[in-house]
Amino acid sequence: MKKALSLVLALLFVLALFAGCNNGGAATPTAAPGSATQAPATKAPATQAPSGNEPAATAEPEPVDEGPYHFAAGKYEKNADGWPVEKYVYEQPLTDNDDVLSKWTTCYTPQYIPEDGWGSIPVWQGVAEYTGVHIEYNIVDSANRSQNFSVLLASDDLDDICDQGGYFYSGGTIKSAIEDGYFVNLYPYKDYMPNLMWEVYDRSRTNPDVKNTIFYDNETIGSVTGMLVEPAPGMGYFIREDWLQELGLGTASDYSTYDQLHTALVAMKSAYSTNEREIFPFFINSVIENGAGALFGGYGTCVYTRIGSYIRARDGVVEFCGTTEDDREAMTLLNTWFSEGLISPNFQTFVAGEDYDAGTNTDGLGVNIGPPSGWQNMEDSGKEYNPNCQWECLKRLVKKDGDVIHYGNKIGGFHYGSAIVSGNCPNVELAASWLDWWMSEWGSWWTSWGPEGTLWEYNEKGEMRLTDWCMNWEGGMAWCMCLYGCNGLVEFCLQIHKRNYYYDGGERALTAFDIFTPTGYYDGAWEWASSIKLTDEEREEVSELMSDLSTYYEENYVAFVDGTKPMSEWDSYINDLNTFGYERIQEIYQGAYDRYMSQQ
Repeated sequence: MKKALSLVLALLFVLALFAGCNNGGAATPTAAPGSATQAPATKAPATQAPSGNEPAATAEPEPVDEGPYHFAAGKYEKNADGWPVEKYVYEQPLTDNDDVLSKWTTCYTPQYIPEDGWGSIPVWQGVAEYTGVHIEYNIVDSANRSQNFSVLLASDDLDDICDQGGYFYSGGTIKSAIEDGYFVNLYPYKDYMPNLMWEVYDRSRTNPDVKNTIFYDNETIGSVTGMLVEPAPGMGYFIREDWLQELGLGTASDYSTYDQLHTALVAMKSAYSTNEREIFPFFINSVIENGAGALFGGYGTCVYTRIGSYIRARDGVVEFCGTTEDDREAMTLLNTWFSEGLISPNFQTFVAGEDYDAGTNTDGLGVNIGPPSGWQNMEDSGKEYNPNCQWECLKRLVKKDGDVIHYGNKIGGFHYGSAIVSGNCPNVELAASWLDWWMSEWGSWWTSWGPEGTLWEYNEKGEMRLTDWCMNWEGGMAWCMCLYGCNGLVEFCLQIHKRNYYYDGGERALTAFDIFTPTGYYDGAWEWASSIKLTDEEREEVSELMSDLSTYYEENYVAFVDGTKPMSEWDSYINDLNTFGYERIQEIYQGAYDRYMSQQ
C-alpha cells in the first residue's frame, strides 16, 4: 500500500518546515569552499544574502577601552519607547577571548554527524568564526531529552544554553524556573539583544501577539522562541484542476465558498465513481482539521478532535472550538458531505504519519490537504496512475463572498525552536549576544544557508539553487538542512524557511504560500493571545477537570461527522460537556482573558 499522502499528512510542524523531502543515493559532501567570509555577490530573488551584514573585510579600529568583548549594548539608537530603530550589524566577533559556552540540544539524524563532531560541520565552523564563541555541544538523543533534562536540572548541571529548555521544564512556569535560579531572566539583558528586540517591535505592529510570545510579562523574558523570515501558513487545501476543466467547472482560483466547493465535489463524485469503484473526493483525516485555518476559518472555528487545542475570544467571550454554534454549523456541513458520499467512511483510519490509501495516488481524491510542497508530491505520484493529474491550490474558503475571517489564520511567524540561558551560565551577556547574533540579518542568512557548495550553489543564471547533494541526501533533504543549517524544530534562530523550495519547480510551492494567505479578508478579531496565562492553582484545577472532559469529547465529537451521533443531539452533547466541567473551565479561562485585557 502506498503512503497516500507522502508527507502531506505528517504532523503540522514537520510539514511546515520539512516540505519537499527527497530521498536519494548516498553522496559525500564536498569540502566547504573556503571560509565563506562574505555574502554571495549574485543573489536569487526573495532569499538574498543581506548586504552589509557579513563580517567586514577591513574592520574599523576598535575603541581603545572596549576590551575583549564587542557587545551591542549602548551602540545603537532607540526610539522614544526604548525599542531599536533598526537591525544591528555585528561588524566584529563578539569576543576576542576564545570564550566557550556549552549548549544542550538534539539531532534527529545522529548517525550522520561527522566523526569530528557537530562543530566540524562548515556552517557551525562559520558561526564560531563570526561570533568568536566556541560551543561545546551536548547532543542528547531526541527520544530521551525529557528524562535527560530532568536529570540535569535535579543535579543543577544545565548547560549554558538549552534548546527548548522551557518546553522540557515541568516544575512550574518559566517565571518560577527563573525565581528558582534554573533559568536566567533575559529582560535585564535586552540591550544586548537589539536584533531580537527589533524583530519583536517590528512584528508587533501588525501582530500584537509577538511580544506576548517573547515576554512572559512586562519584566520577564525566560524562553526565547525562534522566528521565520516571511512567515506564511504551513497547510492548505488543493483541488484537482484537471478534473475541474474536464467537467467544465472553471479553475481552482474561481472557488471561494463552501457551496462552490460542494458543487464541484458532487460533480466529481458522479463523474469519476464507477461500478467497480466508488470515490470519496473530499479528504479529512482522523483529527478532521489538521490545524486552525486550513478548512473552517470561514466558520470562525477549528474542527478538531481534542478539546482545548484551539480557543477563541469572540466579542470578549472565551469559547473552546468544538463547543460553539459555529461548530454546530460546520459539523452540519461535514455531516451532509459525509451522507452524500463525499467523505470516505474510513476517514478515522487515516492517521497522520501512517501509511494508508485515501485515493490520492489512485485517482480517487479531488480535494486534499497538505503543505506547499504537497502540490508537487501529489502530482508526481498521481501521474503514475493518471498522466493528466494536476493539483492547484485553493484559497481560504468563506460561507459567502465578502465575508471576513476572524479566526484561525493568525500567522505568528514563530517556529518550534527556542532557547533558555541557564542560571549556571558564567557570562550571560555573551550568551545573550550570541543568541542575538542568530537574529541578525547576516546570522539569519548564514545559519539558514551556510557556505556555498553545501546546501546551495548558483545556477547558470546566477540564481541560488539547492545542490544535488542536498536534494538527494541519503537521510532526506529536509533532515540534511537541519544538520547543515539551522533546525527550526529545535534551535532558536531566524530561519529562512522558504529555502526548502529553492529548486527548479519550487516556484509553485512558493506561490502556494500566497494563495493560502487570506490577504484582505482576515482580521484576526477572535484570535487567542498566547500570553494569556493561568495561575498555578487554575492550571491544576483545569488539569483535573480536563481528564474526564477530554475523554467524553474525543469519544463523541467526531461521531457527528458520520451520523453515529445525529445533529439533533448537539444540545444534549453540550449539556453533557458542562456536566464534565466545561462551564467551569470556560469560566477559568474567561478570568485569565479578562485579567489580560485589563493590562492592555
